[in-house]
Amino acid sequence: MIKVQIRLRVDSVRDAERYYCDELGLFEFYHDYGMETVSLVSRDNPSFFLILSAGAGACSDDCLFGLETKDCDLLFERLRSVRFETGGRLLSSEVFEYPLGKNVLLRDPSGNKFLIFEESI
Repeated sequence: MIKVQIRLRVDSVRDAERYYCDELGLFEFYHDYGMETVSLVSRDNPSFFLILSAGAGACSDDCLFGLETKDCDLLFERLRSVRFETGGRLLSSEVFEYPLGKNVLLRDPSGNKFLIFEESI
């Protein structure tokens, strides 16, 4: 099995962990490497990891990664009801639909943007 690791610089490892694991519910804690670096594993794909390291947050305004979901509309409705206390947020006010699928845009507490998408191809 091929593992995928996305490395993110975050202002607060604790806030980022709470955002991805508790508020979004998409990841769970995997390992603490020390030196303010932890890994999270996707709840839906055990070969997909986020590596969170303390440092200056978002260095780009671009989307840094995308996560596929089976039902973008259902996930969007659930996320709209989440009270984001970490500073992260759901940026999309509605599901964006295009010919080959759907997506929503999110931003973590450090400003890292990413998409959650559903493909229809």
